[in-house]
Amino acid sequence: MPTAPKKIKRNWVKEYKPHERIKDMRWFYNSHAWRKFSKRYKQNYPLCLKCEDEGIITAATVTDHIQTYEQNPAGFDLSNLQEIYMQPLCKTHHNQKSGREAHGKK
Repeated sequence: MPTAPKKIKRNWVKEYKPHERIKDMRWFYNSHAWRKFSKRYKQNYPLCLKCEDEGIITAATVTDHIQTYEQNPAGFDLSNLQEIYMQPLCKTHHNQKSGREAHGKK
């Protein structure tokens, strides 16, 4: 029976893992309280903040935390979610921001 060729591990090539984060936040983002808060927040703030700055009107699809959990754990307290820690963003701007944060860039 044929077998697939084995992968060669090259020590000098850095291995990249997709969606590697410092802390796993699925417990937070999959909670009922967060989903309810996020839905209400997007109803109150329907436009992307960054698109508005660029003069474009785009619907906000993501409720984004301005700071990460490591920077501000208070913004992730499910019993005390506050709008001051959030911003409405479209998917494009959220992915750009999250990518910069994940790679340690400002």
